[in-house]
Amino acid sequence: MRKTKLDPRILKKLVEITKGEMTEASIRVALSELRREHPSWTLNATAQVFARKRNSSVARWLKPEDRDTLKNVKVEKIKIRSTKSRRKTTLKQIANYETTDKFLKKHLDEINKAYTYGCYTATFILCRKVLENLIVHHILKKKYTQNTLQHKEKYFDIHNGRNLDFNRLLHNLRSSLNDFHPEKKLVMRICQRAEGFKEDANEMTHSLYHIAKKKEIDEKDFQEILDMISDLEKSSAMTPI
Repeated sequence: MRKTKLDPRILKKLVEITKGEMTEASIRVALSELRREHPSWTLNATAQVFARKRNSSVARWLKPEDRDTLKNVKVEKIKIRSTKSRRKTTLKQIANYETTDKFLKKHLDEINKAYTYGCYTATFILCRKVLENLIVHHILKKKYTQNTLQHKEKYFDIHNGRNLDFNRLLHNLRSSLNDFHPEKKLVMRICQRAEGFKEDANEMTHSLYHIAKKKEIDEKDFQEILDMISDLEKSSAMTPI
């Protein structure tokens, strides 16, 4: 698979093409899934196929190497529903969380849209992304507020300058149970339920063959995990140390 970067002008155009129904994050997920089926395409070429399916184009920003990978490619256009028919679709709510964070709100809305329209692999991966951010920003950072190495290492990879991966976050949260008295059992339950999004989401992200099904989403009961995190946030166990 060729290593290419997506032209930011193309990404901006794709958001416009979807009329705001998809964010940059969900478009990147969709492009990754499409490109797994056609590894010879560059990322910008894949974006052109994505655009052509929606009766649009980003060809003006393609480089010669991008165009070369699309020779003899026939694109079947997606039938765009009328505005009237789209309004009749009621979003299925599988992710609700009381927050003032506008980015978290957008991700939750995106999860509900992806689930409603049957994009279950994207739904699964976005659920994991939301869980990672909730554990970092709504649990660990709120609990461990001191700007010390010991506190920051709960959620941040000092050497690489980024948040820890999901597996390490869950490990650190589980190792810190005694700090969350009297809600130790609730924290353990959150870790246990979140585990289901660790291995499965890894497989979906890196495997060509694992496509999520509705049943896999429903069995995880993502809303219940969100409710437990919300309960923890409101409890005395979240008193900073």
